[in-house]
Amino acid sequence: MNPKGTVGFEIRELSLLIGRYLEAHRLDDEMEMLRGPQAWALGYLYEHQHHTIYQKDLEKEMSIRKSTASNLVKRMVKNGVITTAASEKDGRLKALRITDKGILFMEKINSFMETSEAKITNGLSSEEMAQFFQTIQKIKKNLS
Repeated sequence: MNPKGTVGFEIRELSLLIGRYLEAHRLDDEMEMLRGPQAWALGYLYEHQHHTIYQKDLEKEMSIRKSTASNLVKRMVKNGVITTAASEKDGRLKALRITDKGILFMEKINSFMETSEAKITNGLSSEEMAQFFQTIQKIKKNLS
């Protein structure tokens, strides 16, 4: 079977093209540490900064294992974009809080992502976008 033209091949190729585009138009060097999962986690914390967020919330949001989330949180603390503090309700849990540096980075990332999303979706109608997301959701459901 020729993989070209299969859903898996096309998704992989699209992912590679998006990755190359993002690499070619990357943010400044200091923000390069916030790639992939760190940017995603920081975005979640940014959007929920007025709520108490725990590592387990990141695990659920990002569909990652506890050990992966633990390493992610450690890197983000090291990079100075989040802090951890013991939960007032349960001392075993640590609440995650975005720092001022993290907020500044997220504002830059949001601007970059808006520009990138406009490039990626150029020429697609709202109906095509709706169909794309509906199809992607079905594929994800098939794989879960």
